[in-house]
Amino acid sequence: MHFSLLTEPWIPLLHTNGERLQGSLRDVLLNPQQWRAINGSSPIETLSLYRLLLAICHRSIGPDPDPRVELLDNWPIQKLESYLQRWQANFDLLHSETPFLQVAALKDADLKTSPWTRLALECSSGAARLIWDHSIDAKPGSRSFATMARLLVAHLQFTPGGLVKALRTSASRGPAAGLLLMLPTGETLQETLALSLVSQTSEDFAADLPSWERPPLSLDELRKPQNTPLEGPAHRYTLLSRAILLQPDADQISFVLYAEGVVANDADSPSADPMAAVISGKKGPMPLLLSEQKGFWRDFQALAGSGGATAAATVNHATAVRMDRDDSRPIELMAGGLLPDQAKIILWRLEERRISPAVLHQTSMIRATERALELAEVTGTMLGKALYILYSEWVKHGGDKDPDPKTVRDLRDSIQAITSYWSVLEAAFWIFVQAIGDGAEPEEALGQWRTTLRDAAQATWNQATVALGLDSRALAAAGRSRHPFHKVLAGLKT
Repeated sequence: MHFSLLTEPWIPLLHTNGERLQGSLRDVLLNPQQWRAINGSSPIETLSLYRLLLAICHRSIGPDPDPRVELLDNWPIQKLESYLQRWQANFDLLHSETPFLQVAALKDADLKTSPWTRLALECSSGAARLIWDHSIDAKPGSRSFATMARLLVAHLQFTPGGLVKALRTSASRGPAAGLLLMLPTGETLQETLALSLVSQTSEDFAADLPSWERPPLSLDELRKPQNTPLEGPAHRYTLLSRAILLQPDADQISFVLYAEGVVANDADSPSADPMAAVISGKKGPMPLLLSEQKGFWRDFQALAGSGGATAAATVNHATAVRMDRDDSRPIELMAGGLLPDQAKIILWRLEERRISPAVLHQTSMIRATERALELAEVTGTMLGKALYILYSEWVKHGGDKDPDPKTVRDLRDSIQAITSYWSVLEAAFWIFVQAIGDGAEPEEALGQWRTTLRDAAQATWNQATVALGLDSRALAAAGRSRHPFHKVLAGLKT
């Protein structure tokens, strides 16, 4: 039984004419100018498929220490064709010895089968319960080979860590799990791949083998794994973070063999994930992670590589390509990922933004965005303290005794006023970024930004006081806490 990912349609695509289709790896990689984008059903499916395509491009096109500007006009079809032909057996999803991104040795491990839903992070499976999904492990139904190929690619990149208890006790998370990934995109898939195909030296290229170019994993290697450094983007984008073997039944799949995979040691890796910015953490440099409390815009400094951060290599590369071509068009940026908490999924997110390359490299514009973010954070902190005083005054109801902090926090969390402050600012910040990118004077734009902050702070305060009610207790609490709120507004005067 065979299912060649090189020739069978399985990748969801958006054609340049607007039509939604599925294509094979050959369709995509040999004619990328025909496609607008990958059209995945979820953020992790979309991002993981882009990472797979980039891994193949890295290996087939070869190393280049300079920005790959020539790829925008001259796509190396012959190199890609030769590479896919050479490794065609390893791109067979059901190959008996080298199944794509799977471990054939699992057939001799005497494991119990798991339902296919174990690969679908949005489905209920085992101890992972989801309110909106009612999948049953004993009767999981079945899925097509194309669907399972997409689930496999996404699962290996984004699976959270946790107990597996198959060949050993637990497994680590996928290499993309938790990261805030940044992918520059173009008008065609060819432009997207060219913008995000970061430069490599010959030495780095030689070590950066994807999983299908590495020897098949044995059961002994899985039972007693060695810490493996991630050698580069091709290795990272195809890491076997889990050992999986699909179990086909006719032309469908209902069950899989599932075990712990490779143990990746990112600390010893020669480079960070190309799609993730690097920031200064408490224990040194670390990748920028998704946050449940913060939107992408509040980490804008990581895009420009300011404030002690290093921008994602994909963003730096895309900016360099645009500047080399003297192309001032805004960079279309896709940002998102999946945030786990141990074995649980907290959220997944995907945003698309347009950013002028000038904003990412001109000093005056970078400083303006830094100042805008600083003002927003300082105002948010002061506003949060003023709101805490407001809630405290309401809880103690005119008494002299300080209220229980937990009671105050519970009231604050139930009203969620500060959330509206940040949500209002998100759209306004991107308008600010676009304005300075279009040539607005940074100081004038910052003046308008201060006005936006004042309006947002006032609206948040009004929301909080109204939420407490209009009785004497609420009015008295607002009156006693008005002074700290006025200090918030005073801090925004020009």
